[in-house]
Amino acid sequence: MVMESNHIIMLKQKLGVFDILKEALYLICKNHSFIVLTFLTSLPFFCFSIYYELHLQTTLVQISEILNQNSGFFNYNWQTQLHTATSMAQMFSNNLIQLGLLYLIPLHLLELCSAFVIVDLASKLGGKGKSGEVSGGGSVTRMVRFRGTLVTSIWVLFLSTCTVVGSIWLVSVYYVLLRNFGYYNAYCRVLYKAACMALLANYLEWGAIWNMSIVISILENRHGANALMFSAYLSRGRERRQGLVLMLIFGVWGLGLRLACLFFKCYEGKGGIVAQMGLFCTGNVVKWVAYMIYSYNCKSLISEKRVDVEIGLVEK
Repeated sequence: MVMESNHIIMLKQKLGVFDILKEALYLICKNHSFIVLTFLTSLPFFCFSIYYELHLQTTLVQISEILNQNSGFFNYNWQTQLHTATSMAQMFSNNLIQLGLLYLIPLHLLELCSAFVIVDLASKLGGKGKSGEVSGGGSVTRMVRFRGTLVTSIWVLFLSTCTVVGSIWLVSVYYVLLRNFGYYNAYCRVLYKAACMALLANYLEWGAIWNMSIVISILENRHGANALMFSAYLSRGRERRQGLVLMLIFGVWGLGLRLACLFFKCYEGKGGIVAQMGLFCTGNVVKWVAYMIYSYNCKSLISEKRVDVEIGLVEK
């Protein structure tokens, strides 16, 4: 187990979001061995992401073209919308199933392997200060921790997939049914926007908890529901808002890269996709190091609060 008391990160308490990002960039850039090892271990994820993203963007463009041909789709009655949506689902069923399977198995597993190496190396680097070199740990211990991390990632994948499917269902219900209520359309629109904003805020908070639970599984002997509950316990109050902001920053980074690639039609050639995924993988490294620092910061604040409570009880 990597003990946080040995970390240089623990010397800084009450870090803000930008302090966490700055610390993550400093930790990454200060050691060339970390950069080289991270690049090599992220290479399979990077290569497969190019294939997946090219396939995904091509499918999205084809769906967009069909919707443009039916420009009045969202103004049709719900029977026509349902018929059109069913036809599109049949047309793209093979592509959607393939994309789902590619995301759930190889892409998710490759990203998990990359995250495991990033956090494991960054924790050792952070514990040795500026002059420390990255070194490996015991292969048996690392394999045990990876199996625990895999269990946690399956929990996270299940929860995130359910949330995304629920969000799609919410949008579908509004556009297929609620928008056709006539007089009540204005009320439905207000309720829909409020529900979407609440769901987005909750998703960002949950995403931060999920990411930190994977970091906890990598560094400690916790996995599955235990890691998720411990992550939720650590990220309370102001710490949860920090996680929300971190999730928002990296979410906007990934979504912005994808939208820019779609806008400039990078899917027509591989060069733009390669650049997009290169920037995305770079942000992915920063993300996992930042969540490692965020988890140590949360532990530090929880420990500090516990000490303050104990001192207060002794004084009484």
